[in-house]
Amino acid sequence: MEKFIDAKTFINWVEKQKRFTPKASLDKMNYYCSLFDHPENKFSSIHVTGTNGKGSTVASIKTILRKANLNIATFTSPYITIFNERIQYNDSYISDVDLLKYANRLIEKYPIIESSEYELPSFFEFITLLAFLYFSELENLDLAIIEVGMGGRLDSTNVINSDLAIITNIAYDHMNVLGDTLDKIAIEKLGIVKNNVPLICGVKDKNLQHLIVNECNKLNSQVVFSCLTAFEIKKMDIYGSQILLNDSNLLLDINLAGEHQIENALITYHAIQKLNEIYHNKKRNFPISNVILYEGLKNVNWPGRIEIVSYDPLIIIDGAHNIDAIERVTKFINILSYSNKRAVVSISHDKEKDKMIKLLDQTFNEIIFTKYTYERSSQANELYDLSSCEKKIITNNIDEAYDYVLNNPNEFTIYLGSLYLVCDIRKKYK
Repeated sequence: MEKFIDAKTFINWVEKQKRFTPKASLDKMNYYCSLFDHPENKFSSIHVTGTNGKGSTVASIKTILRKANLNIATFTSPYITIFNERIQYNDSYISDVDLLKYANRLIEKYPIIESSEYELPSFFEFITLLAFLYFSELENLDLAIIEVGMGGRLDSTNVINSDLAIITNIAYDHMNVLGDTLDKIAIEKLGIVKNNVPLICGVKDKNLQHLIVNECNKLNSQVVFSCLTAFEIKKMDIYGSQILLNDSNLLLDINLAGEHQIENALITYHAIQKLNEIYHNKKRNFPISNVILYEGLKNVNWPGRIEIVSYDPLIIIDGAHNIDAIERVTKFINILSYSNKRAVVSISHDKEKDKMIKLLDQTFNEIIFTKYTYERSSQANELYDLSSCEKKIITNNIDEAYDYVLNNPNEFTIYLGSLYLVCDIRKKYK
């Protein structure tokens, strides 16, 4: 296979690669890593999984560690603005030059892979390996925060040996791959926990907590449930929240809006405390002070999560793409005092559309059903037919939906239902 001549050519190529390949083990990913002298073992890392809240938690931890002048890399998915967003170092996306450099390094090994017993990398395997190579050669990297793509146990990222594992929450999503019960999904996500590696967990369900404790005991891994933290909400609105932690009398301002972001902030708080224990006297700028923790949570930004793109009229975008995320967002929106709430909705065809739309019907006075540009989108008329909202409208595409909102101002409008929708619409407002 010939080398790529520019980053655009590479991105076009990799986006067309097989998205998912069934796996029984991580042997294939370990083999790929062995071809490059195991780059995944050459940097310290945190591993983050969960049904929702992964990206917000990664962004929060990164912002706090950056406030402490640490050099931090992140690997996240999917992207909202540009492909390079998946792989970041400090406050910059990976450059096109580096993207091209490491992509071509991987392509050089294709003849060896083709002559082996293993098939060529899938899309996610390729970009995961690319990120590991990039991180392994950063001279001053202090820590990489690695977000799981799906599940955990068999995810391509799970070849790392992290210093800390995080499970944000466990709910129904990707059941065809992860299992059709919460216990099965939990076992898949618990796969990121290694021997003697502590776990910070946001799971509230008592039965799941019991399962998690049992599995962690087998690995001699301490688990901290962030949801057991007693706190008082001082403020919560569309612009963020303020909470008081009862045990430490610590006041925290949380820039990301929604009660679910309070939960993510508590996970972040405990993650920082645990990192302080792990890295005390081992890494520069540890322990992280409460002042830095406060400043980080106060200033964190994460695109596409209750993100305000217009203040007058108020227009918000949110990538709530499964039933758990829709439950969390609608619960928050229901406490807001706006009298006329409008949603622009597009949902991927493989989601629990009927359950999601039922919650939307109970929350919004008006719903505009549309279709995003990527092939996974449900048809707008299918979503429309599932809805019992008194004022519901069909638009054929994102452009039409955008024009309708522009020409029919409303006191509260939110685009939600898919990160693909957010990606499409955000470009029009930014």
